[in-house]
Amino acid sequence: MFISIFIIALIASAAVPALAQPLTKQKTSRLAYHDEWRKLWEDHITWTRVVIIAILDELPGTSVYVDRLLQNYEDMEDALAPYYGEDAEVLGDLIKDHLVIAAEILQAANNGQPIDDLVASWYANAHDIAVQMNEMNPQFWPLEETEQMWTDHLDATLAEAVAHLTGDFAGEVAAYDEVHDLALEMADFFSNGVMQQFPSQFKGSLE
Repeated sequence: MFISIFIIALIASAAVPALAQPLTKQKTSRLAYHDEWRKLWEDHITWTRVVIIAILDELPGTSVYVDRLLQNYEDMEDALAPYYGEDAEVLGDLIKDHLVIAAEILQAANNGQPIDDLVASWYANAHDIAVQMNEMNPQFWPLEETEQMWTDHLDATLAEAVAHLTGDFAGEVAAYDEVHDLALEMADFFSNGVMQQFPSQFKGSLE
C-alpha cells in the first residue's frame, strides 16, 4: 500500500513542471530593469538607423557604427544572463544574426544586388528568435505574440530603409516613428516577461 502511494506521488510530481529558477539571488529594482530594457531597445533602433544611413549614403564611419550596433546583442545577453544562463547567449546569438543580416541587406541594396533571399533569411531568423524566447519563457512570451512582434519590427525597419534608399524622406520619418513605438513595446515585453517569470527576484514597483 505504501509503495503504491509512493509511486503515485512520484508520477504526480513528474507531471507538474518545475518552476523556472533564476541563476541569481540578487533582487533587482523593477523600475531599473524596465528602464534598462527601454535603453537597450533605444540603442537597437538608434544604431540601426545610423547604420541604414551610413551604408546607403556610404559614410566614412560605417564600420564603427556597425560595431556599436553589434554591441547591442551583447548588452541584451547581459540583461538576460542572470535569469537564463546559457539560453541568454543562444538568444543573443540569434539577435546578432538579426543585426548582421540587416547590414547585409543594406549592403546588397546599395550595390544594386538582389535582396530577396537575404530578406527571407531575416524573417526566418525572426521566427527562430521568437521560438527561442518562447522556450525560455513559455507563459509570458507566447510564441504567436512574440513572432508577430518581431515581424512588425522587421516590417517597419525594412520600410524605413527602403524609404531612405528611394529618397522618400517623409516616408522614412513616418517609418522610423513606427519603429520607435514598436521598440518601446518590445522593451516592455522583454522586461515584463522576465519580471513576471521571476517575481521574487525583483523589488519595488514601476511607479
